[in-house]
Amino acid sequence: MASLNFETVATAGQEDNQRNYYAMLYSLLILAIVFGNVLVCLAVLRERSLQTTTNYLVVSLAVADLLVASLVMPWAVYLEVVGGAWLFSRLYCNIFVTLDVMMCTASILNLCAISIDRYTAVVMPVLYNTTHRSRKRVFAMIATVWVLAFAVSCPLLFGFNTTDDPMVCSISNPDFVIYSSVVSFYLPFIVTLLVYIRIYVFLRMRRKRIAFGQVSGKVQPGTVPPSVVRKTIYRNYCSISHASCGRTEMDLEQEREDIEAEVDDSTPNDRPQIRMSCEVKDLSNGRTHTALRPTSHLNNPRFRSMHAREKKATQMLAIVLGVFLICWLPFFVTHILNTHCRTCWVPAPLYSAFTWLGYVNSALNPVIYTTFNIEFRRAFIKILSC
Repeated sequence: MASLNFETVATAGQEDNQRNYYAMLYSLLILAIVFGNVLVCLAVLRERSLQTTTNYLVVSLAVADLLVASLVMPWAVYLEVVGGAWLFSRLYCNIFVTLDVMMCTASILNLCAISIDRYTAVVMPVLYNTTHRSRKRVFAMIATVWVLAFAVSCPLLFGFNTTDDPMVCSISNPDFVIYSSVVSFYLPFIVTLLVYIRIYVFLRMRRKRIAFGQVSGKVQPGTVPPSVVRKTIYRNYCSISHASCGRTEMDLEQEREDIEAEVDDSTPNDRPQIRMSCEVKDLSNGRTHTALRPTSHLNNPRFRSMHAREKKATQMLAIVLGVFLICWLPFFVTHILNTHCRTCWVPAPLYSAFTWLGYVNSALNPVIYTTFNIEFRRAFIKILSC
């Protein structure tokens, strides 16, 4: 009997040590989440080059991750330490589960809003590049994200989540489990995925148009209408004393309009726009020869830079979405199985591991930004070196 009691005490002691070990790891995870996402917020706040509409949504996502780390995860660490027993009132439990659902919903809705912002930037640049309207639009999107996140989670705050055991704090209402899983995760994720697929298709079509323009956009001499040449002469001026060309403000505005017309998919079958460039050659007799040559803005380095920048930004944010799916999908699958599948049995340690895998996602986003965005990386180094 004494031997049995000794074994029981020893086993309990091992379990306590194991819980304390996990609690220490989870606490380090909380610190990593806070550190990384504070860096993201400071980088966008301090660096003007990062103050774009997309990055405002990235800050909103970082705020959601910060709130997860500061308001939700400490309660989860507490439950790990005490073995899952809830020793506080039901009000605190309702607040805890409400915040948990709200921050997860805000994260996926922010990703959805980011995908819509990327779609606008790539497919409708005329609308996107209007600074005043872009800021109003992005702030409206952020407000919508947080209002919807609260609307999805607020039933838990008002007692919709009932349980018979006062020692258990979890989402136990089967109807709410389905509702929150669909509205908070599956539906926004499907929308976001479809938007990114649409962006990928558009970028692929535009890349083909650029390649086609490089082959067929070369205009033979004599094929440019005289009216085009006459109009272009007033837009271009040449430096006769040196082999270089310049453009007036009217020409820069025309170039901007042509670029916007090219990336707008409303006219995908239009022929490449013809532009007259100035060419100056030094002759053997010491004089210079000036001529206007037809070119296409498809070969414009600035257009290519814009195309590459938008593509890279979209790829980075698609990676953020993929990582979010990997981290949270196991939890939402087992979450539904635990509630609605009587024949399915998900071990408690596995369910807990999937829950914390979802929380790990909040620490990964700053790592992704650092890896795939040189401007964020430089901003982080600049902040840390102060």
